[in-house]
Amino acid sequence: MPGAQKILQTGLSAGMSATAGIHNQEKLNRSNPSYNGIHLRPESFSPEPKSRVNFPSAQGIQAASASHLCIGAWSWARINSIDTAQAYGDGKSEEIVGDLVASVPRDTVVVQTKYYPVPLDKDNLLHPSVTPVKKFRQSLERMKLKRVDTYLVHGSIHPESIAQVAKGMADCVKEGIARVLGVANYSAADMLQFAAELKDHGVPLATNQCEYTQGRLSGKYSVEDPPPKTYKFSSYSMKEFEPTWDVLKCITQIRGKPIAAVALNYNISKGALPVVGIRNLEMAKHVVEALGWRLSAEEVKELDAHNAEGKTTKLWQQG
Repeated sequence: MPGAQKILQTGLSAGMSATAGIHNQEKLNRSNPSYNGIHLRPESFSPEPKSRVNFPSAQGIQAASASHLCIGAWSWARINSIDTAQAYGDGKSEEIVGDLVASVPRDTVVVQTKYYPVPLDKDNLLHPSVTPVKKFRQSLERMKLKRVDTYLVHGSIHPESIAQVAKGMADCVKEGIARVLGVANYSAADMLQFAAELKDHGVPLATNQCEYTQGRLSGKYSVEDPPPKTYKFSSYSMKEFEPTWDVLKCITQIRGKPIAAVALNYNISKGALPVVGIRNLEMAKHVVEALGWRLSAEEVKELDAHNAEGKTTKLWQQG
């Protein structure tokens, strides 16, 4: 899809971000820590490298079984899950993923890609229910695969109705070219509507991919060295994260783990499956160290108490 990467990047630069609204300059909300004890996995649970998460699919379709961490292939272990999209690099990312998985047994890796519903794309306008299948087959050609494990809608900007997109996505499962369906960057209300529409076609909604920290808790950035505004994922000052940073640093000293590993383990402990962008060997090592152990309930509670709620936007990312 020529130009998809440019369109996506332009949109992100224009403020399609969950944690800051349209470059919202308000402070993070710490007055009502609403995460205490919510969605916490049993303390006996530990995200081991070999352990897997099963995503439900339609009856008779084998579920996708993914590791508790996913490698995001926009940026470039026993992590077996790779996330890419039609828009990443105008399809080049899918080609790279296809080359990577070609040398391993297909059932040992979980590949996830996303339907990019450009609002003014003539296919989306003229063939609303057929386009998700058509675009998906193009993805399969780029990756040289017969099927993909997980297929998501990249965002809620499609001109088609949710019902039309859901039908097209469900057809991918019925045709055996996708196992599992999900959405990305959907609001809670739209996600629930999408799930209801899929249910009418006998397919469950398996996942909702949304924005979390964008690397602000990875240890890469600080007050003195803030993240660049290239993508403008968030305009919050790094100083806003100092209360959380203080707790993370204390835990890293006790655990002997990198800050990024602690932050990822926290999200896994809450039942999330983080999608992580890995750009070098050091980052890969830090990600792997998030597995094989588990934060205690007391450590999670302390992080909960120092969490903050950011702003969301209806334009794109709404996590």
